Amino acid sequence: MQLDWPDTLAGLGERPVTTVAPQALLMLNGPHVRANAEAFAGRLKEAAEQALDTAVTRAYRLALGRDPTAGEVEASTAFVRQQSRTYEGENARTLALADFCQTLFSLNEFFFSP
Repeated sequence: MQLDWPDTLAGLGERPVTTVAPQALLMLNGPHVRANAEAFAGRLKEAAEQALDTAVTRAYRLALGRDPTAGEVEASTAFVRQQSRTYEGENARTLALADFCQTLFSLNEFFFSP
């Protein structure tokens, strides 16, 4: 992710890449990131109604372009189940999925794919 502003007076073939703390904070607290995580969770809602591991696998495929490992499926489904218990109402699962999606968006693999 490039958060460095380009110099508008000089032409460069390549911009420098830096990683700074505000980038991580933006991914954790940014309203735009959260809105996208909620929209992404909406895409997974139907799969989550069938089976949570199906929704997790679909999320990995869409966000990272690969299938999750067995350990990732186990950890991710446990995370969504735990988060679901922290919310109330009929949207608890969707909000928990949004938390999971926001976590996927924060992975280095999401930014720096091979």
